[in-house]
Amino acid sequence: MDGMKISQFIEDFLIAKEIEEGCSRSTIKAYKYDLCKFIEIVGDLDINSPFLLQKIRFFLKKLKEKNYTKKAISRKIACLRSFFKFLTLNEFLKNNPMEKIKSPKIKMEENLPKFLTIEEMKLIFKKLTNKTLFNSKKSQRYYILIRLLYSTMARVSEICNIRIKDVDFSRGYIRLRGKGNKERIVPVDSKTLQVLKQSLIDRLTWEPDDYLLVNTRGKKLSARVIQKDINIIKEKCGFSKSRIITPHVFRHTGATHLRRSGMDISELQDILGHSSPNTTRIYAKNDITRIKKSYTLMHPLNNGAFLE
Repeated sequence: MDGMKISQFIEDFLIAKEIEEGCSRSTIKAYKYDLCKFIEIVGDLDINSPFLLQKIRFFLKKLKEKNYTKKAISRKIACLRSFFKFLTLNEFLKNNPMEKIKSPKIKMEENLPKFLTIEEMKLIFKKLTNKTLFNSKKSQRYYILIRLLYSTMARVSEICNIRIKDVDFSRGYIRLRGKGNKERIVPVDSKTLQVLKQSLIDRLTWEPDDYLLVNTRGKKLSARVIQKDINIIKEKCGFSKSRIITPHVFRHTGATHLRRSGMDISELQDILGHSSPNTTRIYAKNDITRIKKSYTLMHPLNNGAFLE
């Protein structure tokens, strides 16, 4: 395999991940992005380069210098680990350099989902309805987008794929298509449904199969456009540049607020579309106030079982 470059194996790797392991399209896209980023920073190395391990460490060092979070770096490491394992198992590579690379240790508080407070959500909604601040053709879309992200707690890819026929206005729910094309039904508040109805009235003509969220030309919104919308909303609402606000933050925000209001973890799991309850339990860790209240009510040292 002398003379073969890393880039020459990426397509085979992605096909294997998709066909043999059944990875989703978004996962495949993420793998491709990470591998292209690796080549962009270290160059298209020979597959048997004696400096492969050093280059991988150089890549990780550069990510740290670019202020990537530990979680983001861990994801890049996971991608490289999977890629070089594929090369080794298929005998394209004799030794796997990733065996000597460790993922950064992430403290529990660093791994907790980032979310907005109820006060911050109220501020966003108030500013979004300010005609002086938001006065473009896209203003209605911005408002609908935030309401949908917060109310449904859908992933951005799921938001992009909602069709008008997926909204049940009479029963108050929306059908989402999640990872692995799995469908689930999530409840939606009446105010959001009213806003959606009005948007369809304003649209004048549409078909049930049309996408719910469209651009000014009536075309389906992409995840990239939605992130750009969020960035505009963040800036106009006065949040600092360092504040991380993404579509996923609104998913975490809705989930955290529901949990703090008393929703059961299993119910939250169904709404979020998590296949494992362990994924949802992260929101219990975000809820120290609820834990403290339960502790105060239930612990024998607090509830009067001990007469001291």
